[in-house]
Amino acid sequence: MTTHPLALGVTGAYLAMVDTVVPDFVEALYLVGSVAMGDFRPPLSDVNFVAVSQARPGRGEVAALAEAHAGLARGWPAPALDGVYLTWDDLRAGPLAVPNGPCVRQGRFFASGCHDRHPLTWSVLRASAVTIRGPLCAGTGLWRGTTHLERWALASVDERRRAGLGPDTADATLLTANGVERFVLGMCRLHYVLATGIVPSKSDAGLYGLITFQPEWHRIIDEALRIRREPGAECLYATPGERGRDALAFLRLVADDARTLVVGPGGSGPG
Repeated sequence: MTTHPLALGVTGAYLAMVDTVVPDFVEALYLVGSVAMGDFRPPLSDVNFVAVSQARPGRGEVAALAEAHAGLARGWPAPALDGVYLTWDDLRAGPLAVPNGPCVRQGRFFASGCHDRHPLTWSVLRASAVTIRGPLCAGTGLWRGTTHLERWALASVDERRRAGLGPDTADATLLTANGVERFVLGMCRLHYVLATGIVPSKSDAGLYGLITFQPEWHRIIDEALRIRREPGAECLYATPGERGRDALAFLRLVADDARTLVVGPGGSGPG
């Protein structure tokens, strides 16, 4: 699979900056997310990364990394870098052992946070990471946790129901094309994870949704796929409000159905 040139461009610029301000700090750099899955779609997609070092950054290194990412965001406003800084021990211990640490969200560096420190990141690292620097993930003793991936996916379904499907946030978010794409395909992805134990790309998750759910839901799934893959094509809905109502109804359906895939309090899904 060929890595998208925009992803290579921003990661090359990132490494040049980081190597200048914190020499020898980033020992390995892996790309995950849509870049690793062959589903990178500018301008919707960020470049998701995992940077690995021997130790966590000290105070001076934190300041230098923050300045490097700020400079990168000025020079490369899109696509944005989005990811986490881990140590080799973190990589082997897994997300439950390291719930917080340095991270980058939409190009902005944070000294500590939980962003992307979840089983999905480790699953994609294991299955399809693009190695930009350092050894292949297969030789790093990478943490494995299929059961934890299932639990994370189910918790994410519940979180989206609480936070994203309320009457206020849903109405606002689902009136935008990006919100429809993110929520509809994101929920299809979570359902796929619970059904199979495998993390798909967003586009593959949408195709799975077309196969899995009744034809009455196909228009909203096709609309989410259109936004992701052919944003210039004609919208399948007459108004944003009509599209938002269908999206909200679909999200509620998927959330309810996803819970039926896990039996018992601890779950008994795939893996």
